[in-house]
Amino acid sequence: MTMKIVVGLDGSDQSMNALRWAAHEAGRRSASISAVSCFSLAVYGSADGMMYPRTADFDLAKEGAEAVVDRAIAVVRSIDSTLTVDGVTQLTSPVLGITESAEPGDEIVIGATGHGGFPENLLGSVASGVVHKARVPVIVVPAKWPGDRNDKIDKIDKIVVGVDGSPGSLQALEWAYSEAALAGAELTVVHGWSYPYSDSEAEAGESQVLMKADAMAALEASVDSLGARREQGPVTIHPQLSDRSPVEALLEAAADADLLVVGSRGRGGFLSMLLGSTSRTVVQHSPCPVAVIRRSEG
Repeated sequence: MTMKIVVGLDGSDQSMNALRWAAHEAGRRSASISAVSCFSLAVYGSADGMMYPRTADFDLAKEGAEAVVDRAIAVVRSIDSTLTVDGVTQLTSPVLGITESAEPGDEIVIGATGHGGFPENLLGSVASGVVHKARVPVIVVPAKWPGDRNDKIDKIDKIVVGVDGSPGSLQALEWAYSEAALAGAELTVVHGWSYPYSDSEAEAGESQVLMKADAMAALEASVDSLGARREQGPVTIHPQLSDRSPVEALLEAAADADLLVVGSRGRGGFLSMLLGSTSRTVVQHSPCPVAVIRRSEG
């Protein structure tokens, strides 16, 4: 079980929405919640060239962070009074404060955007930094989740996970299966592939067939890695082979999903460059929360 759900908060509606998602996740995993709000120390330059803190601004910033975590505690308790929740304020950068609050076995939940005024389709700098730096699963909650699906904020019915046969994607699959079992959800396992050459239809025929066979084998091997759970476990699994790019395949499958799961390192696919172009697009444009699962070393 997860020991703690760390939630990064800045007082924005987006971060409070992420907190609500985290509260239900804590309930699923019998975990506690740590609401983390970070603030900075304002300084000014003097005539002697030294930098000095502005005490009044520091006190104001600290009080603001404390107000954010107090509100967060009240929100969590209104959702589930049995959850254990504490508030943490830190004089540090948000990325550092949030990631260093999480220990092995924990999870981090963060909103996709915050006070920075980023467009809704862009991953905010803090969320991006947390995904890059964290060594535990990070769930990024979109700004408008759940939109008009208010019944989905506390329930997960469908989880989509991307696989490409790499060790990182298999760890993502394991995490997704565990989450599906806890939530009572069905699991769609997606492998996207596309023919990368511009051969004529006649020339491409045989090579396309071979590539599709390889893709199907990778998908089947990934699902088979679950062992007896594939047929005998509590989770209904739907393998899905798509002849579209990994990004297109995942976003299409996630259109009616409640959670999308990707691995942190792949083989030319999901998060192969630690939030490279493919994964960044998935996290930016997913209609539902995205869990980024960092591959364990060793």
